[in-house]
Parts: sequence; C-alpha cells; structure tokens
Amino acid sequence: MFNTEMIVRFKECDSLGHVNNATYLTYFEEARSEIFQIFNPNLSISSWNLIVASTQCDYIREMVYAQNFTVYTWISRIGQSSFDVEHAIKDEHQNWVARGKVVLAGFDFKHRKTVPLTKEIQNRLLKHNEGPLDAPTLR
Repeated sequence: MFNTEMIVRFKECDSLGHVNNATYLTYFEEARSEIFQIFNPNLSISSWNLIVASTQCDYIREMVYAQNFTVYTWISRIGQSSFDVEHAIKDEHQNWVARGKVVLAGFDFKHRKTVPLTKEIQNRLLKHNEGPLDAPTLR
C-alpha cells in the first residue's frame, strides 16, 4: 500500500467552501505516482504506457481549505492487461472522507491498443495488494 500525505489548497475549494467533487479524482491521480513509476520510471510522457479505463469515487465527508489528509492506495485486482487501483482518503481527524477505484490498462499509444502486463510488472504490483483494514467498502 502507498500512503500519500496532502493538504487541501485554496483553489480546490468551490463556492460552498468545501473541496469540489472533481478534485478527489485529482487527489487519487497524484497518489498513483509511485504506481506510474513502476511502468515508466522517469515518468516520460513520450514513453507513457498506461491509460485510464474507468473511475469511481464515493464521497463520505466534506473536506475544507488547509485540511491535511492521507490517500491510501493499493492494487485490488490484476488482470491480463488491466488492473484495479483502489483509494481511500482519511482526514487529519482519522475520519474517512472518500473511497475510490480506477481501472488502469497497459497501453501502446503508437498502435492504439492495450498490451499485456509483464510478469515483472504483475509481481511488483502484487507487493501493494493490501489496503487499510478499516477502509469503507465501495458503494
């Protein structure tokens, strides 16, 4: 499991005073940076080899400007060419705030098609297959 600590920035809040719903997907994306490096160690856009196939976010509790939080990230399924990455956000008061999942796939942008995950990649992903025991389930 990966743990990414963040703080809510002013620009991420909407006119209602809380974090805008779309921003949670950005938090999830930022928390996947170590996973991206498994596929592309130098994070070079010219050799990018992953694509987002699906996203999901369940909103549990509001967050506000300057609030500290942690995004927990883990791999819950590994397929032939795709895998599921799950996320759970916990605030500084130990409250669960959001829960999400994204399906990523190995992708060849030149030929515009998915590609199988190598055994090496699968093994590296398997090292991160456990999430927090008390994380809420996805709805």
